[in-house]
Amino acid sequence: MRYVLAVARHGSFGRAAEALLIAQPSLSRQVRDVEKELGEELFVRGASGATVTAAGRVFVAHARQVVAMADSIGEVVRAETPPRELVQIGLPPGLSTEWTSEVARGLLRHVPGADVRFVEAGSAEQLRLLTQGRLDVAVVHQLPPADTWSALLASDPLGVAVRPDHPLASAASYRLADLDQLRVLVHSRDQIPTQQDGILAAASSSGISPVWIFARFVEHSRACAEAAEADAVLVSSHTAVRQLPDWAWRPVQDLGQPMNTWVVRRNDARDVVALVIGVVRASRTRLDAESQTRPDAESQRED
Repeated sequence: MRYVLAVARHGSFGRAAEALLIAQPSLSRQVRDVEKELGEELFVRGASGATVTAAGRVFVAHARQVVAMADSIGEVVRAETPPRELVQIGLPPGLSTEWTSEVARGLLRHVPGADVRFVEAGSAEQLRLLTQGRLDVAVVHQLPPADTWSALLASDPLGVAVRPDHPLASAASYRLADLDQLRVLVHSRDQIPTQQDGILAAASSSGISPVWIFARFVEHSRACAEAAEADAVLVSSHTAVRQLPDWAWRPVQDLGQPMNTWVVRRNDARDVVALVIGVVRASRTRLDAESQTRPDAESQRED
């Protein structure tokens, strides 16, 4: 139809072909096919150009309406489709990539009205952004403020990754006493404020004196550990597997301080945020259930 309309508009197959950026023989063939299908000639062809026939005028009038309707379909669909709502979700270091990928897939599948953006940031920074309205959902490793809505997502054992050439690396398990006098790299207070207090209290109660090295690190724990000449790094198993694969990670049996993960939102959050959080929680629950059915899941995580 567009080819016929172009010939009618330009009054010439040659000029229409130039406007359509196609070869004239190809255009002529396409129009001939339409005429054969209709059983009517749409143009009188002559040396001076192409003149629309009576049948051609009828065809052109209807074709213009059809093409106009086709061109407006996109606008009609966009007008009827609700706009997607931007939802920004914070992700702290140390999360399982398996879980975060599952969350991303679940949100695309179950909350198509959400335009999700992930923001990588530490727990303290996330809570600050949440308070400022610059983050919709925070996933944090510290106790959320009382004036927010929150739910515990997970409670994973906290452990240490010991450098491979250290005698402690061959131990089957770690206890707090094993850390006495060791140089241990730990996240700084501004990254996980409450963790530092719990670790220091546990060490004091056990009567041990590790050399704590508090530093701000996210993706480069190995480089930080090497620079600080640390014997061990206090991290989650997920971080150890990704960043310190050849260091021996074990949970510290009597530390009594797990790596808790909460999901947090403001009390005045939009409805779409609640839907997003539902998927976040369901994804973690499903992943935990699957991990329980895997053989030797615990030993694989620690070895």
